[in-house]
Amino acid sequence: MDENRVPYLNIHGTEGRVIFPLIDADYWTIGRDNTNDIVLSEKWVSRNHATLQLVGALPENRRARSREGWQRPPVAEGVFYLVDLSSRNGSCVNGQRVTLPIALHNGDRIAIGQTEIEFYTPYKPARTVPHLNLPTTPVARTNLTPSEERVFWEVVQGFTNKEIGKRLQISPRTVQTHLSSIMTKLNLENRAQIVRFAFERERLGMPDVM
Repeated sequence: MDENRVPYLNIHGTEGRVIFPLIDADYWTIGRDNTNDIVLSEKWVSRNHATLQLVGALPENRRARSREGWQRPPVAEGVFYLVDLSSRNGSCVNGQRVTLPIALHNGDRIAIGQTEIEFYTPYKPARTVPHLNLPTTPVARTNLTPSEERVFWEVVQGFTNKEIGKRLQISPRTVQTHLSSIMTKLNLENRAQIVRFAFERERLGMPDVM
């Protein structure tokens, strides 16, 4: 792999250094469970810990040449977001704990458990980062209730059941009931898939999915 031509993660884990290219997909799961795209085998990492999501499109793997002859990196409209899935020990970017989906920039340092991860991209970011719309008004795309919609978007933002309960003034048990109903209605299996569902609709320009 040419590290100067594709985005990648430089992972420093318990098993040494690993280069993970961010290609051929727009969504990667991170966690201790072997079903994840990026498996971190340490006890401080949750089974399904976080996701990395590409929103928008990246340019072709080539560099534009200026009039003076030097090469400049192509501009990327796509942006990589890190989303913590209410993990027990949390995720950090540049020393700050992640509480909402956060856009990554070249050279950012991610900490998950005791694993240090560096994010690199050869692409120059666009002037504006794509905004993640989090709708709060109901529409008729699915049969989620207004209460389920509110829980859905709280989950996408990375809040735990306990935190959602406090924010919406309902019990954690009620949150779990809504969460189970959401997954049944949308044919999803876990929080990671809920986040994936929300990001995919945003990428396709379909924010009103509820």
